[in-house]
Amino acid sequence: MTEYPKASYVGKYVDDSFKLAKFLRVLRKRWIVIVAVSVTVFAGNTYYIFTRTPQYRSSASLLVNSTIAVSDIQLPGISTSSAVNLGTEIAILKSRPLIEIAVAKMQQSSSAIANKDIDALTIINGLDIRPEKDAMILRLTYTDTNPKRAREVLKALSQTYVEYSLKDRRTKSSTAIKFIQDKLPQVKKQLDKSALAVTQFRKSYNIVDPDTYAASVYKMREALENQAQDLQIKMAQVQQQYDVLSRQVGKTPETAIGGAILQQDVTYQSLVKQFQEVETNYFLERTRFRADHPSVLALKDRRDELYRLLETRAQSVVGVRGVTAITNEPNSAIQQNLASQLFDAQTTLAVSQAQLESIRNAQSEVASAFSKIPQIQQKYVEIQRQLALDTSTYEKLTEKLEELRIAEAQEVSSWKELEPPLLPVRPSSPDIERSLVTGAIAALGLGILFALLLNRLDQRIREVEEVREMIDIPLLASIPMTEVASLSAVINQIISPSSSYYAFKEALGSLALNLRYLGTDNMMKVIAFTSSVPSEGKSTLTYNLATILSTLGYRVLLVDADMRKPTIHKLAGLSNKFGLSTALATPNPWQDLIQAGDDLDNLHILTSGSLPPNPMLLLESNKMAALIQEWRKEYDYVLVDTPPIIGITDAQCLTSKVDTFILVAAINRSTRSGISRALEILSTAKANVSGLLINMIGSSDSDNHYGYYNRYYLDPSEVDEDETDEEKTDEEVEVQRTSK
Repeated sequence: MTEYPKASYVGKYVDDSFKLAKFLRVLRKRWIVIVAVSVTVFAGNTYYIFTRTPQYRSSASLLVNSTIAVSDIQLPGISTSSAVNLGTEIAILKSRPLIEIAVAKMQQSSSAIANKDIDALTIINGLDIRPEKDAMILRLTYTDTNPKRAREVLKALSQTYVEYSLKDRRTKSSTAIKFIQDKLPQVKKQLDKSALAVTQFRKSYNIVDPDTYAASVYKMREALENQAQDLQIKMAQVQQQYDVLSRQVGKTPETAIGGAILQQDVTYQSLVKQFQEVETNYFLERTRFRADHPSVLALKDRRDELYRLLETRAQSVVGVRGVTAITNEPNSAIQQNLASQLFDAQTTLAVSQAQLESIRNAQSEVASAFSKIPQIQQKYVEIQRQLALDTSTYEKLTEKLEELRIAEAQEVSSWKELEPPLLPVRPSSPDIERSLVTGAIAALGLGILFALLLNRLDQRIREVEEVREMIDIPLLASIPMTEVASLSAVINQIISPSSSYYAFKEALGSLALNLRYLGTDNMMKVIAFTSSVPSEGKSTLTYNLATILSTLGYRVLLVDADMRKPTIHKLAGLSNKFGLSTALATPNPWQDLIQAGDDLDNLHILTSGSLPPNPMLLLESNKMAALIQEWRKEYDYVLVDTPPIIGITDAQCLTSKVDTFILVAAINRSTRSGISRALEILSTAKANVSGLLINMIGSSDSDNHYGYYNRYYLDPSEVDEDETDEEKTDEEVEVQRTSK
């Protein structure tokens, strides 16, 4: 068998992409559906528009003031945020309690009797509040069947909103004032407690300022140390003088007795003790107060007075006896002078000793006081800090209380009616003109969508162009629908030709001539015809094509390979007792089984024969391949009619034996999925598919170019008798020659 190049086609045969031509074709094909749906939808929309109760919409606007004058500082329990959330404001405006207040106002009004039947739920359903873009303005709209009631509702709502806002703002100020008034007594009590703590501290420690007290104690400690050192030096000098005087005078019994007398004199010892106490108190007071303080000056005077009393007492107790004793001795003047100096030195030593002891006591007390200064300072700082905090809180609360009272008096509503509601004069819905236009557009769109959906669900092929868009294999011919089953019946004048007969005949004639161009170097001889499903006119086309080829002078063998439901013998009016099954299953020569066509010497027909139990085995056999090789040598064309390709494997058995396959599809019978599946099966079987035949196209199909044959053949007067053969194409000349 001669190998011919395989026809190529894409694996995906169904094209679902949008194309304008396909869209327009669907509109043209489904125009009745589109009109029906569009008219129905438009009529329903029109009826709905004209039967609706008119709705009137009134609108107003509120200005939302974001300024909050309640407080500039944050107080516990009082929110002072100045940010306004319009969503929260809208929720407040649409709250049921506020709307019920507006309803009560409307019902109390005597001007609107219709308002007696309105309730809060009705207003909530008809009320719409939206914020204006980039503005602190709220747009209020209310829709009602009564235009006056729509305006009255918005008017009552606006008044209610403004009154509520003012009350709410004043409530915030009143809440803040009450809070401060409740807080002030507590703060005042705490402030008094802190002030009392400072007073008690000063009384307890007998100081005004711990820092000043610490500085004076430190200075006194330094002064006492210096005085002790100076006094010790002085005592050393007096002691040295006393020792010298004692050696010069000598220690007489009188002197010893005088010293003993001073040691035992109660008054003298009492003065010494008082002098030590005053001296100690004097140094201690110097740590607390300045030198010019009255208490310090009093202690100093007391100390000096006691010192003079000590000297006087000593002279009064010891001086008389001493002087009396000395005057009895020789050199009494000198001795008296030395004794007087010795007595003075002794008195000075006694006083100095008392002073030194006072200084030591004072140093001990000053050191003890100095060690307590850090604790005193810490306690004083804490008391002063608490006092300052309580004072600041009390002052701020007092100041804020006055501000809030002023703000409460000046408070205004945060919601202001910017635009009052107007009485609507035209209904907002239905808008008849707009609704009709929108309904018409929607109805047309729904009609088109329904048509597209119906076209999507309908898999049947309706027009030739659908097949062209679906596959990319050549379209060999478009065969119009005709009531003539066989051309031979017309040729033999058994029936009269009709207008569709000529179109059918010309289409087959064109196909017959196109078969010459299926191959490259050699003409394809063995051609198998198949279809996707039964009843697509495959056998009728094959038989009539064989008739056309035979009239063109070609020797044609028509083989009916459909051994399940044969048709060729019925079209040709031949017996089917013997045929292809006989040639394959018996040794009988195929030449003996050939039957001639009616009055067509060039047409030989091999019917299917008796139906075998398994036709696939016969078609797949080597004998079938051998027969085809013999037929190829004997005839110009071998046309093989095979069963449908989907669901039956008979045609697949011939893919490697025949030269090519031609797929037949019928308008309104073949489906897109069926054609796609058929080509897929042929591709899997590696069949050479030369092209596609579209059968049963109607006169309304845009690709049906054979309508003019009705006028051409049935109205001879319109035919130009002078038309010469030179003006005709070769195909027209040959078709006319064969048809005559």
